[in-house]
Amino acid sequence: MNRDLQHQQVDQNYDAFQRVLSTLLPAHRNEFALMRDREIIAFYAKPGAAYSDGIQRFPDQLFSIQEVTDEPIDLGFYSHVAN
Repeated sequence: MNRDLQHQQVDQNYDAFQRVLSTLLPAHRNEFALMRDREIIAFYAKPGAAYSDGIQRFPDQLFSIQEVTDEPIDLGFYSHVAN
């Protein structure tokens, strides 16, 4: 697995996901979207189910999982550090 390609896939998917998030919330709030190449493949109730299906569909592991929520993500200590 190429880590650079994986990080690129995650970044691109996140950008695409953020662009459509508001349209997803009414029907898919609190679900998990399996994404590849900026496209949503499917939605799942649990992140583990999304991950398992992602591994099965994409053995190269070039996919990402995004939670359909409008709640901010807390990154712990690092989200509160100011430069």
